[in-house]
Amino acid sequence: MKQLSIIRLLDEETFFVSAGSNDQIKKNQFIEVLNPRRTYKNLAQIVEVYDNYSMCKKLGKKKIFFGDTVRLRPLRDNDRLK
Repeated sequence: MKQLSIIRLLDEETFFVSAGSNDQIKKNQFIEVLNPRRTYKNLAQIVEVYDNYSMCKKLGKKKIFFGDTVRLRPLRDNDRLK
């Protein structure tokens, strides 16, 4: 899968990533947000999926920055059927 990154921050909890339904991203899928300059990661969940990007909601406590990288968590088999 291609390298994903945050392309737009809306507020302290909501942001967009550079992949959508064209990349088989699913609503409610979990992602990890990794900060390359610091040694922490946040958990987030995809709340809306569009063709080329997705809107996500942060679940972790750390701040999210423009340019942080994103790693998708694999879907469970029962999530693929939705």
